[in-house]
Amino acid sequence: MRLILFVTATILAFSGVAQAQTVIRLGVAQSSIGTLPLLAADQNGFFAEEGIELDTYQFRGGAPTVQALASGSIDICVCAGDHAVRLSSRGLSAKIIAGLTERHGYAMLARGDSEVTGLEDFPGRTLGITSPGSLTDNSARFVLGDLGINPDRDLTFASIGVGIPMRAALDTGSIDVGLFTTPDVQAVMAGGDYKIIYDFRDWDYTALDLIALDRFLSANGDAARSFLRAVIRAQNLLNEDDEALRNVLSEMYTNFDAALIDQLVEEIPESLAQGGIVSTGGFDRMISVLGANEPELSEITYDDVVTREYLPAP
Repeated sequence: MRLILFVTATILAFSGVAQAQTVIRLGVAQSSIGTLPLLAADQNGFFAEEGIELDTYQFRGGAPTVQALASGSIDICVCAGDHAVRLSSRGLSAKIIAGLTERHGYAMLARGDSEVTGLEDFPGRTLGITSPGSLTDNSARFVLGDLGINPDRDLTFASIGVGIPMRAALDTGSIDVGLFTTPDVQAVMAGGDYKIIYDFRDWDYTALDLIALDRFLSANGDAARSFLRAVIRAQNLLNEDDEALRNVLSEMYTNFDAALIDQLVEEIPESLAQGGIVSTGGFDRMISVLGANEPELSEITYDDVVTREYLPAP
């Protein structure tokens, strides 16, 4: 598997002399609002203050990111909580060590002139998802199954990735409907003639989280705590300070105009987790979605896969 280096934070002591650093290899399933606290922690020097050097690797969706986690190629991933549940059910103990977002985050979009107006129009169509087994895959199967539509028989799922590739596939007609996450939803809707076919964004859901295997945590507990102190400090900052949120959005999305940034500053805080806490309501929704297609996953409990042991004290 070829890993692509995304960003490396170099840590220096305040005196200007290099101090001992702890390297954490972070895998990112997608760059979205869930990764904003990580960027803010780097931008504001919080990782530096904790003595953390972060090597971040970007993947095309959750499935390949989790494969890297399971193999030990990365230490922690920014992934949907679904993956911690699946790993645990297969005997590879994984823990959600912090919540990043507490809303689902995705919406299904089609071109404005598309004949597709609702889920009932999906049979015979092609739906773009990020990757098999991902949050987008699971959620689409759940809502389609509720309508009696068989996802494996009645339509085609295409693994596209996120953002620009998804929009290109939609624009060229390679797919009829695509799943986009915040802020790509807002950017696509503002940039042309598109329509929302189904919106998951009002769902409470254990969406993007920081996930690690028990074998890493047991050997690197202090590093995990230092890492999370920086992340949660940044998360709290973004929840409390509009200007800090505006700054980090402007750095991540350099092509967004001021009006779109302002819209995101208003909308994003309601989706961010508070203090890294994973809510039980969001977890229960996730288990319902997963259990609809994989009944054995319904047996996984909150305490099986969520730990607050490494979070800083409130």
